Amino acid sequence: MNLNEPNGLWEILKIGIPALIVFLTAYFMLRDMLENNQRQREIELQLKNSKLILPIKLQAYERLTLLLERISPQSLLIRISPHEITATDYHQDLLSHIRQEFDHNLSQQIYVSHSLWEAIRGSKENLTRIINQAAEETENEVPAIILSNKIIEIYLNSNDQLIANAITILKKEFSKLG
Repeated sequence: MNLNEPNGLWEILKIGIPALIVFLTAYFMLRDMLENNQRQREIELQLKNSKLILPIKLQAYERLTLLLERISPQSLLIRISPHEITATDYHQDLLSHIRQEFDHNLSQQIYVSHSLWEAIRGSKENLTRIINQAAEETENEVPAIILSNKIIEIYLNSNDQLIANAITILKKEFSKLG
């Protein structure tokens, strides 16, 4: 077979073109099959991960709800008794308790949205500000109950209901999980 002859070139094209078509068809089909297989594995992995992560996320929402409830002034002032100590000592006890509660739940922020975490952090900072303001407006050596009353007064007169707002945001975000 001589390539210089018109029949020789024609014979090569008759064999080469169908072979090229078969090769390209097989290549693209195999590529698509491998891509679909990879996507299927990724979906299965995501499903498996979501089954593992969902209970952890639910626990995070529970813990953060408990944090907000525990640092709310109504709960905090009842739980930390103001009896038989001075306003200064009570002030320090309250701040210490809030800090411990917050620090204990710090790692939960990786399971919730940034906006929710900022609302929780803002609630803690706002409550700390209220407690510090009440302490500044109260004499140091008076009974702690006076400081407790001052904190409630400032909190109720404040339009910043950040803890209630954070709980609302938390509930909305939680409802999106299901």
